[in-house]
Amino acid sequence: MSNSSVTDYAAIRNVMAAFSPAPKIEPNDQVQPDRVFTPYSHRAVLDPGRQLVVGNRGMGKSLWTHALTNPEVRSRVASVYGQPSLNRTDVVIGFNGADKSSPVAPTRDAIKRALASGYNEDDIWRGVIFRAICFVNGKAEKLDIESTLEKLRMTPILWENELSTVDDEFANQGKIILILFDALDRLADDWQNIRQLTTNLMKRALGLRSFRSFRAKIFIRPDQYSDQRLFEFSDGSKLKNSHVDLSWQPHELFGLLLFEIWRDSIGMAALQKLANKVDASAALRFSEQRNRPALEEQNALINAIAGTYMGSDKRRGRVYTWVPLHLSDAKETCSPRTFLTAWQKAAVHEPAPKDRAVDHLGLIEGVRRASGARLEELREDYRWIDDALEALKGQFVPIERENLLEVWKNSQIVQKILREAKKGNWLAPVELDARADPAALLEAMKSIAVMEERANGKINVPDIFRVEAGIKRKGGVAVPRRN
Repeated sequence: MSNSSVTDYAAIRNVMAAFSPAPKIEPNDQVQPDRVFTPYSHRAVLDPGRQLVVGNRGMGKSLWTHALTNPEVRSRVASVYGQPSLNRTDVVIGFNGADKSSPVAPTRDAIKRALASGYNEDDIWRGVIFRAICFVNGKAEKLDIESTLEKLRMTPILWENELSTVDDEFANQGKIILILFDALDRLADDWQNIRQLTTNLMKRALGLRSFRSFRAKIFIRPDQYSDQRLFEFSDGSKLKNSHVDLSWQPHELFGLLLFEIWRDSIGMAALQKLANKVDASAALRFSEQRNRPALEEQNALINAIAGTYMGSDKRRGRVYTWVPLHLSDAKETCSPRTFLTAWQKAAVHEPAPKDRAVDHLGLIEGVRRASGARLEELREDYRWIDDALEALKGQFVPIERENLLEVWKNSQIVQKILREAKKGNWLAPVELDARADPAALLEAMKSIAVMEERANGKINVPDIFRVEAGIKRKGGVAVPRRN
């Protein structure tokens, strides 16, 4: 092997070792175009006509919410996804859980005050939509939403007149106003109020379809989507059935990995040389893979970076399939942060290989470390997850459903979760809001893809959660645990 090849491997390894995997998007973050990777499966997510997007923690709900407010990003994705209407779209955020007031989005406290002042949930969303349209039309409202609500209460015709006038004006110009709603689990302190607010928001989102220039897009968590009571209104089923799932395919995750290396100038040069060597340059044409992802070339380039097998031969599995498989949740998807964490940890593993950037030993360690990272990621939304898994420590999966429920019953996990929720330490699973029993907790774990119920009725916990939680596995090749 030439010294040049060794240098290229080292350069790629150093870039991966410096990854800061998919940092959390905070409310009102500015997302620049160079941070945005465009998986083709996300095309429908960004379609202004698709109103409901369902995505688990870390899949990109907040990223796309904030990225779309940047005109440069909209221009780029309009080109990549063949959606020219995005170039004619003004995007504003109607709610994102921020603690800072804005001329459009209210804070949770502002919503709470409005409800206490006698306004109902529909009044609030009418106010938000009115504020969004005024903002785009150059007539921003005051920061406090109460002033807008009072104005609409005193002059009811103002809503109709303003929306009709702006709709006609924008339609003649071919323009669209897209209002985005994210972090709806932060709307209130309990599920009853969250549900009321969310249901009324969905009704208003559907109502906007009677206008030519106004659209709303709502990002929600999978546990909220699984709450049937959320959609118990006229045409609620239409919204539910036309939803878009926000997830990542394995080749998109590998594309993201290459994209993150490519963003670094040194990594770009080394990656291009390696791609040329294995005839895989097509895998680096990120914006040209709309119709046909360069899967063969991508596979070849990943093999050049990490080797073909997770060991000396194919018996241990192929890197290209083994890594995403062992990082996947019960719905066979993996978050981008988890995937990049695995490769970042693989890159710092010692001793470093000389004939590739990382090796199978580093990847095994990376997958194990990513398991903890993914649980930490989910804890941000589902803080009760540790208690549910802790009760199963030392148990074997797949486990009979009845046995699982018995373990939880004996450990009084549901009662513990509800006690902590009552203290205000977290929101309990939305499923427990209907019935407080272990079967409802199981439904919650399934909805967020931490558990799966197999055709034979047994319950499994995917490796990505099982390893860190200390749950044992029956049969198969397990991910090695830490020493």
